[in-house]
Amino acid sequence: MIERTIARRYATALLALAEQAKAVEQVETEILQIAEAWRGSADLRRALTHPLVAPKAKKELARQVFPGLSKLLQDFLDKLIDKKRAGCIPEIAEVFDDLADQYAGVVRMTVESAVPLSDAQKAKLHGKLVSLAKGRKVELDAKVNPALLGGLTLRVRDSVVDGSVSGRLKGLKELLTSSMR
Repeated sequence: MIERTIARRYATALLALAEQAKAVEQVETEILQIAEAWRGSADLRRALTHPLVAPKAKKELARQVFPGLSKLLQDFLDKLIDKKRAGCIPEIAEVFDDLADQYAGVVRMTVESAVPLSDAQKAKLHGKLVSLAKGRKVELDAKVNPALLGGLTLRVRDSVVDGSVSGRLKGLKELLTSSMR
């Protein structure tokens, strides 16, 4: 919880700086690459968070591992290292990605179905979602989940609309078991 609050503050500040520099998309790409490297390398995580490694050495390591970073993001990483917040990089990247999408007017949605959706079904669903998104751009990611048995689930950030057969069966089971008590 505290990490998410800290991440939101840093991500909001980074977005403000990126807006000023007119580099929101570039910063978004870079911070997501850094978060991916962070998740993929335990050695990198240890080196950038170890209390016995000097901040200057951590900054130099970050410059070597991420040589093509914009000055804005390099300065931001330096600030995270100075404030001993490098461990928050994945959360900051996640929050920044959401904030950058909001800034750009993009809504990312994931739809799961028991069988692959046809192009016509995707187009129809996309059209309905665009009308619900009130003028914002909708990016739809379609996935197959055979466990749903039928129907769809739609995920927008942390919200899920479950219109699947398995979801309805689960609801029916809960209703029946609660009424038998």
